[in-house]
Amino acid sequence: MRATLVDAGWGALVTLALSVVPFSPVVGGAVAANRHGGGYLTGLWLGTLAGVIAMLPLLVLLVPAVYIAGVLGFGIPPGTPGYGLFLALVGLLFLCYTVGLSALGGLGGVWVSANTDWDLDPQRWL
Repeated sequence: MRATLVDAGWGALVTLALSVVPFSPVVGGAVAANRHGGGYLTGLWLGTLAGVIAMLPLLVLLVPAVYIAGVLGFGIPPGTPGYGLFLALVGLLFLCYTVGLSALGGLGGVWVSANTDWDLDPQRWL
């Protein structure tokens, strides 16, 4: 269990380090699954876990950003009747982007480890 959390942590760290690059959760999930090894179900689980771990610090940045954007007039301003629905949709899209793409990256990481000789170990390049 400890190795699983360490590998998922590496995947989350890669996701956070590359968060300015679009689709960085795919890379983080792939790194986590590639480090751990195993089958496609294990890769899916590791990618999902890496996405959940990476989602927490990103969420700390997302909440104030959405509020400030609403106050500045972008999106729906706080206090309007549709603001709760707007927050729910933004949260759902954020969850799908971060966790869903990490899970997809986990599947890709298993494929890379099974079919190529690429080394995705982040200790080499982080």
